[in-house]
Amino acid sequence: MNAVPMEIVVLARHLEVPDTLKQTATKKTERLSRYLAGMERAEVCFSKTPLGRLGKPITCEIVLEGHRHVVRAVGAGGSPASAFDAAVDKAGLQLTRLKQRLVGRSRPRHGAAGRLVSGGTRLGTVAGIDGDELDADELGEGDFELFDDGISEL
Repeated sequence: MNAVPMEIVVLARHLEVPDTLKQTATKKTERLSRYLAGMERAEVCFSKTPLGRLGKPITCEIVLEGHRHVVRAVGAGGSPASAFDAAVDKAGLQLTRLKQRLVGRSRPRHGAAGRLVSGGTRLGTVAGIDGDELDADELGEGDFELFDDGISEL
């Protein structure tokens, strides 16, 4: 697989972020590409707000861009590391949802009549003796029971 490496930028506003946290942020942000391939750019921004959010003054914002999609996740915490972990968790969930939407769009779901059940028969049809599939409506009057090995009359 020829994957283009993700361009990752780590920024800090109004606070100092240690180099070890910047390296950790780069590694964990690279691992987000396992949720959805094709993300080309990531920006991780740590910031300190004077008021804070629910007593957590440090926020981390992760913005991922690629293939005309933008995913933004914000985490808050008492330390930059906890804020980053919260943001990574949220970004992972959002990338998972985006991938499910994209896959669902390319493979539309069919109704229950098209789903296969165990034994290779379609729901709503029954395999006949000679291998032909019979519709449940074509069986006629009377009560029938469906078993794995065929149909028996009650």
